[in-house]
Amino acid sequence: DYGFGNVRSAERALARVGADVEITRDFDRAMNADGLLVPGVGAFSACMDGLKRARGDWIVGRRLAGGRPVMGICV
Repeated sequence: DYGFGNVRSAERALARVGADVEITRDFDRAMNADGLLVPGVGAFSACMDGLKRARGDWIVGRRLAGGRPVMGICV
């Protein structure tokens, strides 16, 4: 959770289809998760600022470079 997007709606949707969901601000947990969902809002610049403050841009980049699942959504 980096402070943007409707995290609870995404959490409920994933849980509804059987996913084991954990919302975290912990760097290691985000890096080691089976999958990573990055919810956002229409204000892309503000979202990127939030991601950078949480080092989320680095996490997403490393996961993608390693072929690990990342999904970005706008809710």
